[in-house]
Amino acid sequence: INEEPKYKPFRNVNFDTLKIYTHAFGHKSQDLIINKEDDEFLNNDNDMLEFVGVKHETELSLFNKGAYDQY
Repeated sequence: INEEPKYKPFRNVNFDTLKIYTHAFGHKSQDLIINKEDDEFLNNDNDMLEFVGVKHETELSLFNKGAYDQY
């Protein structure tokens, strides 16, 4: 991200939160970036992804929690 020019917009954002967007063959929300229907955040650094429900072909959103709360 720090070397490729195409990622320049992402360099000044502190990405600190993961959230499950959808599971394979599951329901997708109308929001194209973050699933706002469920407020289950994956922000415990000690949890393994497998134990919090991430499976094969699970889509994740990575974002700044403060900006999300402000939105």
